Amino acid sequence: MFLPVILFFVAILLLMLFMSLRISIELTAKSSGITYTVKGSIFKYIKIVEVKSGTKKQKRQEKDSEKKRERILDLIRIAINGKIFHIEKLSLSGTFSINDAAANAVLYGTFLTLWQFIIILLSANFKLEHQNYSFYPDFQNDKNELIFQLILRVVILKALSLIINYYLESKTKINNN
Repeated sequence: MFLPVILFFVAILLLMLFMSLRISIELTAKSSGITYTVKGSIFKYIKIVEVKSGTKKQKRQEKDSEKKRERILDLIRIAINGKIFHIEKLSLSGTFSINDAAANAVLYGTFLTLWQFIIILLSANFKLEHQNYSFYPDFQNDKNELIFQLILRVVILKALSLIINYYLESKTKINNN
């Protein structure tokens, strides 16, 4: 009697393991200041977590936060080497201006060259789907604005296997020492 219900929930759980987790990072720099937004979602629309600039953080103990930060950085290094992240969108847009038009043109060429170098580096380490560069000089106004967007996607099953492997390796290192 309960077997169809149990099978339904097991199927839902298995389906959830193969879903993609999207991490969206947006950084906006204007003359008024710098703001950022970090969102985590499943499917594009189901928001799990959102962190915006200006939100107050609770103070933690320094030792615990430093150890957690090191563990998270180790996990990120392993994830980058394992190529489990997909860069769904990488975008840089906005305008920049300084008083000299020739200097604006030189800066534009430098920024465009750096962008291409970053794209080559990222495509060697990640699966890069969409990229957009529209960061142009503004010769008429003294307006500086930068909008950077990055959307990372990872399959939940791959992320869980990475975390489990990291946990097991750290336990074996502790036992061996």
